[in-house]
Amino acid sequence: MPKRKFREEWLQEENFRGWLRKVDGDDYSAYCNVCKSTLVTEVSTLKRHSSSRRHTEGLARQTVAPAAQPPPPDSDDDPVTRAEIKLTAFLAEHNVSINTVNYLTSLLKDIFPDSNIASKLSLKRTKATRILGDIGKVAKIDVYE
Repeated sequence: MPKRKFREEWLQEENFRGWLRKVDGDDYSAYCNVCKSTLVTEVSTLKRHSSSRRHTEGLARQTVAPAAQPPPPDSDDDPVTRAEIKLTAFLAEHNVSINTVNYLTSLLKDIFPDSNIASKLSLKRTKATRILGDIGKVAKIDVYE
């Protein structure tokens, strides 16, 4: 059974617009941006995937989830932001649970009561996870370049 090559016109179809893209270097595969999965390039498979529970729920999460607020323009110069980024990177680099940051921030404030930076730390699990995602995006761009 011969495989069908990816067709660029599929990107303009209503059923596939916004979530389907071609896999670089593979003419016989498509990629779902919502589910982060590779698909066979058969129209029936793509249509079935577009109506699957996993895909529709993922699409609903994307449209409902609020967009992450970009950091302020001069946040790179802010010592508190730098400290939060470095703490998060340290936890990731040493394979420490991200949940630890909930307690680490309080501990640092207690240990260094005279530190202006430590007193302004407001880093919890959710923010640390977002920072890791941002670091990952920057690293991915660096790898591509």
